[in-house]
Amino acid sequence: MFDFLDPQAPSPTPSQIARSLRWLGWIGCWLQSFLGFIPILVVIANVLTKPARQAGGNSFGLWLAILCAIILFFSIYWCFRYTRLANQLEGRELRPAKTQVIRELQLGLLANLSMIAIAVLIALVRVGELTFKMLTLPPGATVIAPTQVGTTLATQGALITPSNMIAIQAMINAIAAGLVGVIVALLLLYQVGRHRNA
Repeated sequence: MFDFLDPQAPSPTPSQIARSLRWLGWIGCWLQSFLGFIPILVVIANVLTKPARQAGGNSFGLWLAILCAIILFFSIYWCFRYTRLANQLEGRELRPAKTQVIRELQLGLLANLSMIAIAVLIALVRVGELTFKMLTLPPGATVIAPTQVGTTLATQGALITPSNMIAIQAMINAIAAGLVGVIVALLLLYQVGRHRNA
């Protein structure tokens, strides 16, 4: 399917490109859906619960997370769209121009790169906040646990909760989903770029 090492490899036919679009489109769609489940769930939970608990606060981070989730939805749809593009390539009367196919693949690549950039930015800020909380603990403190009702060994702001770890997992999943989309788009761009119009 992809012959990276042979510069004399024959030009792929439109049907071979269509097959690659279909397979990689479905692989990207399913992998991004699987990886994107946690980030989308975390964003929905934050949107539904944060405004009631905290007005203001980390609203910019929440907006970035919402933007990242929207781009993730778009990227999942765009991978599915590759499969529809494969159907168009197989029919001579519906076949789009090579430049249009490249433009659609570049849009998918751009969307996934922007999703990765936003998720990395959110992760840097979030992990930095958690690191700062850990550094504010007294020297030698190893365990933070409730001692009685309402009291803890450290201040409430210094606690690292399971929701913090779920948020970090969501950011890693969003980065991984974006990476899947980038790989799919680059492989397809390589295949389409090797096609020589006859």
